[in-house]
Amino acid sequence: MSKHKLLIISFSNLKSDPRVKRQINYFKDFYDITTVGLADSEIENVTHIDVFSPFNKVNFIIPLPKLLLGMFESYYWNLEEIKLTLEKTIGKQFDVIIANDADALPVALKIKGNAKVIFDAHEYSPEENNDSLRWRILFKKYKTNLIQKYANKADFMLTVCDGIAKKYNSEFGLNPMVLTNAADYFENTNSMTVGDKIKIMHHGLALPQRKIENMIEMMDFVDERFELDLMLVFRKEEYKKELEQLIGTKKNVRLIPPVSTDEIVPFISQYDMGIYLLEPNNFNNKHALPNKFFEFIQGRLAIAIGPSPEMSKIVTDYDLGLVSKDF
Repeated sequence: MSKHKLLIISFSNLKSDPRVKRQINYFKDFYDITTVGLADSEIENVTHIDVFSPFNKVNFIIPLPKLLLGMFESYYWNLEEIKLTLEKTIGKQFDVIIANDADALPVALKIKGNAKVIFDAHEYSPEENNDSLRWRILFKKYKTNLIQKYANKADFMLTVCDGIAKKYNSEFGLNPMVLTNAADYFENTNSMTVGDKIKIMHHGLALPQRKIENMIEMMDFVDERFELDLMLVFRKEEYKKELEQLIGTKKNVRLIPPVSTDEIVPFISQYDMGIYLLEPNNFNNKHALPNKFFEFIQGRLAIAIGPSPEMSKIVTDYDLGLVSKDF
């Protein structure tokens, strides 16, 4: 008997997108999976449709007036990744489609046919980068429109935490189910004994709004037992140079090369503590419950965080570490 067909759409690098990779790995034994994204997950027995196109500054800027004029539909359907998705899925039939993030939802509904559509919103897209004035001017109304017009047309909706689920309900009357970014289970193979040095780990995407520099500066206020390793992925070279310069002034901080997403938990399990101080400078940061938090747990690390409500509730309820009074 042939398997049902599942299409997973995510306009991200599927090789380094932990949440989407978990979707693929969970369903691959039950469905014939096709993915649409900007890079192949490289998971066996999965068909990939690539919709990556190199960034072109002119092509990015020219359509922006449409956003200012409220021409949201014209802007969306002329995005290169949307046109490629439509072009490369013509004639294909699916039983289920998972649309990851608001950008994937309209095109998923367009090609659904008789398929059921699951909308995994991940975070709260109408305030995705609300700390940026440019984003608020150009994209806030556009992202809000995507949710207003399309979210209630999905057959089922998911998001990553309670605070975001409540926000979707209060603002749009939606009722998403919470599916956290919980990492796969790993057996504990490392010693739980702390040595003379207390090794601290922070890993993940280094964005300026996450203020990684706060954790670096923090190391001026700890004693000689503590050492911090930063395993970061950068999108902006200037931010990398800024952090490298700051790290160069510290004897107890290192920047180390990143490992693949599949290797994160085994690698970080050699550390004693995981740290994440994330200022609540936008709604999603305030309610962050990220992959790295659950990777800390699977690595059996003590966890040190700021008073972020979603993370601090779990740390407190399960006695996983400590929560600072402020950021």
